[in-house]
Amino acid sequence: MPTARTGNLVLLPPRLLLVSLAWLFWPGITEAVDHGNEVAVWIEPGRAVATSLVSGRREIPLDVQEAVIGSGVSGINAIVVTSRRLLGFSSRTFIWTETDRELHENVLDRLVLPTFSVVRTDKHLYGFRGANGIWIDETLGIRETIKTTRSTDYGVVFVTNERLVGFTSLLGDFSSKALGIHEHITRLDIEQGLILVTTNKRILVFGSRLSGWEEFE
Repeated sequence: MPTARTGNLVLLPPRLLLVSLAWLFWPGITEAVDHGNEVAVWIEPGRAVATSLVSGRREIPLDVQEAVIGSGVSGINAIVVTSRRLLGFSSRTFIWTETDRELHENVLDRLVLPTFSVVRTDKHLYGFRGANGIWIDETLGIRETIKTTRSTDYGVVFVTNERLVGFTSLLGDFSSKALGIHEHITRLDIEQGLILVTTNKRILVFGSRLSGWEEFE
């Protein structure tokens, strides 16, 4: 109920309270949009195939030596992970788009959400925006490792040993926030679609309607 949710916000710092309230009363944001699965995807010999009610059948060729590692569908987007590429299909653009992976780059996991997808490897984070069918990548440091992940229908935050990395369906790129040498995370929360990261020094807030990270001492 809106009354109960608003009541839970009174203990937040004033600026953070304003951000949370703006998110709470922003039309269409407080409840996840149920897109359903607008896309279906499958693999045929020599091709990946996607279809939607509007686009009909759409194919993208696979190379002779190209093996399919996995695929996923949610909402308005679908992805296919192969031995050398990442393929994405959007029910908004009706086309396949692709991005090459590095040689010997290992795919660790993938997250397919209603409006965007993220693929994590040992060298990069790759984001696919379902709204416009664009792939975006973020390079990980040589000694950078991902410790944990938090996600909502609108965004995802990766916590590494060096920084926080966020991605949403609306921001133009990955957005990162460096962690201090003696800064450590004490808790991770999700409030009204916002991802809150509390450290021993500050509170950091990430959400798709914000311009990257908001910081509160």
